[in-house]
Amino acid sequence: MNSRLLFAFLCIASLSTGCIINDNGGCSSCRPPPAQRGDVTFLWTFGNLRCDQARDVYGVNITIPGEQLLNNGNYACSTNGVDGITLHDFAPGSYPYTLQAVDFNGRILFEANGTFIIDGSRTVMVDLAPSGSPGSSANLNWNFPGNASCSTAGVYSVDVTVDDKTANFPCTQGQTAQGVATDYIAPGEHYIEFVALDAQRHPLYYYNGGLTTQAYTSVNASYNLYTIGGASISWRMSDYADGSVTFDCPQSNPTVYVNFQDRNTGNWVYPAAGDGHACSTKPIVFQFLKPGSYTLRVSTTISGYNYVSAAGIIVNVGSHAITNVPDVTLYRQ
Repeated sequence: MNSRLLFAFLCIASLSTGCIINDNGGCSSCRPPPAQRGDVTFLWTFGNLRCDQARDVYGVNITIPGEQLLNNGNYACSTNGVDGITLHDFAPGSYPYTLQAVDFNGRILFEANGTFIIDGSRTVMVDLAPSGSPGSSANLNWNFPGNASCSTAGVYSVDVTVDDKTANFPCTQGQTAQGVATDYIAPGEHYIEFVALDAQRHPLYYYNGGLTTQAYTSVNASYNLYTIGGASISWRMSDYADGSVTFDCPQSNPTVYVNFQDRNTGNWVYPAAGDGHACSTKPIVFQFLKPGSYTLRVSTTISGYNYVSAAGIIVNVGSHAITNVPDVTLYRQ
């Protein structure tokens, strides 16, 4: 059989693809196969608790607009040892859903909503949030440079801060499929910070940035922590351009601002004037800096005069090390 006849035979054998033979022996108007009907399996948790842990949950009610569900959509929390249910034979398409976990009296304890798409069977994993609150939890994962494991990176635990609340977790928990679950928080933008610690709680890696949560829906977020170093900064003041006479913090104990400019990117580590500390609290150890070379700027105001460090002070920060910077002189402007 020559190649054209073979192609024609194969094309006829797969008419469902919409294959049409052209004069050149090719296939034109080849369409993808139609979307398939399928089942949807819901697997659920309640604030990251299983059915046997969320003991007040009696069942889960499912609503899918336009669909008539068995038992009016009311299902047991666990069926045949599985925390969830499989609903059968949906036409291809997109379906919004609402899940409500209820107690024995029908009181709604947890709820969630979302959308699933049918093109063949699929599974939807849902963590229901406490009823009455549009908040969401987030499942967090973290990575280290080179995709190192916790043991290879020397990390024992990780401090995680969301907004103003900090909790400590075993490092390995953040490298599992489930990750680390946050508490329920309002939907929207949040500040998040990670400090990876060794067994003696020395910081080794760091990250800070944003976390976006959605109403009634858990989100998954993964973060790449970076190696850190640090610098110890102290200061004195001088009223003379040559710095021949210096003095220590005055009784007014003004705020001193410290900032680092990355010499590679030109970006400042802190916004505006910098990170502020009472003058008398020196030295200040900045221990969450990326290794690299920085230009240092230190400034304060005393009795209406601005005092600023000289230009061009370079601080080189290494990995997992604190650079001790000699006392920085702030000159009156």
